[in-house]
Amino acid sequence: MAEGDDSGHEDNLDREQDLNGGSTNTLDLIYERLKQGDEVAAHAAMAIARCLQEMAHQAARGDKAGLKHWYQKCRDLIASVGDDNG
Repeated sequence: MAEGDDSGHEDNLDREQDLNGGSTNTLDLIYERLKQGDEVAAHAAMAIARCLQEMAHQAARGDKAGLKHWYQKCRDLIASVGDDNG
């Protein structure tokens, strides 16, 4: 009976280590940091959303240079969130 409970706790520990250890995706990282009330993560999420919105607008206009600009900006923001450990 206790073994089943322990394995559940171990699974949770593994997930927490993934979130803090770097082998998680940026969306998961942002989500976890937002749950903790991280204002920097909130600003990053809003900036990424803005970039995605601009990418969609540029694509709809057929503006490949604008699309590339916003793609690069978004990629850089996402990389900075992954590099920032809180």
